[in-house]
Amino acid sequence: MFEKMNSSWVGAVSALSLFLAASLALAQDYPSKPIRFVVSSTPGTTVDNLARTLANDMSKTLGQPIVVDNKTGAGQLIGVEAVAKAAPDGYTVGIIGVDGIAMMPLSYKNMRFDPLKDVVPVATIAESRYVLASPLGRPWKTFPEFIAHAKANPGKLNYGSSAAQVRIGVLMIMQRNDLDMVHIPYAAGGTYINSLPAGTIDAGLIGEGIAVSLNARLTILGVSGTKRAASFPDVPTFTELGLPKLYGPSYSMNLPTGVPTAIRDKLNAALEAALRKPDVRSALNKHALEVNYEGPEAARATLADRAKLYADFAKSANIAPE
Repeated sequence: MFEKMNSSWVGAVSALSLFLAASLALAQDYPSKPIRFVVSSTPGTTVDNLARTLANDMSKTLGQPIVVDNKTGAGQLIGVEAVAKAAPDGYTVGIIGVDGIAMMPLSYKNMRFDPLKDVVPVATIAESRYVLASPLGRPWKTFPEFIAHAKANPGKLNYGSSAAQVRIGVLMIMQRNDLDMVHIPYAAGGTYINSLPAGTIDAGLIGEGIAVSLNARLTILGVSGTKRAASFPDVPTFTELGLPKLYGPSYSMNLPTGVPTAIRDKLNAALEAALRKPDVRSALNKHALEVNYEGPEAARATLADRAKLYADFAKSANIAPE
């Protein structure tokens, strides 16, 4: 009996040693071919600009080209699935919205992968801001006036969204202030954004960069972030307005589960080095992005915290996957 157990133990140790040796050899050779950055949105969007800025710098550090691959559709689902099902060799990397991953289990039924288990954060990279906006000409100019008008007219105002994180953001505002507003869903982000200045909807959350470009046609009511936005210095943050957990879009670098730690660490080191450079930070700032680096452990904790926050909120608001 003891001899059999001892033989099994030796076999297990030997197998583990072989695995570790193979992983180490793979990591030492990495990267030996081009790397693919998968982005779940179209060229020219915030996350696409983020990926291209990082790809340009990190390719020099890693010594291999980095190609940005835009896999769009179904929110972020198609792009995230492409990362989840890729070979765990470090050559497929996702540049993905943290909140989009966190909300996927709440948004889609019968997914072919688990976004919280099959995709692992390498690091949190940067964040931008959400802006709560209304068309010009509405009978409110500040957040308190908007809340007062909505309360006085239950069911008569509407809001739009084209993604789960945008809708849940507005729902958080509604729940906190006991509002009754009608949801207008949009299949495409561009159509949703254009509906705000056109006056088709009464309110909605949009990115800071878009809000700046449309500022002359919008009333800005609140912004995410820990401090006021330089673009809108007179507009209070959601924290000031009593909404401390209404976050702006945050972006992370991700790998499929099973990538050797040594490869993950090489990518993380190249990313961290890029984010220290003034020219990279300046390029990100031009796209309304602020560096908010977190390493692997902290990035996983952030994703888990966001996933729990949104799951708890969805349960309280009776939101079910579609």
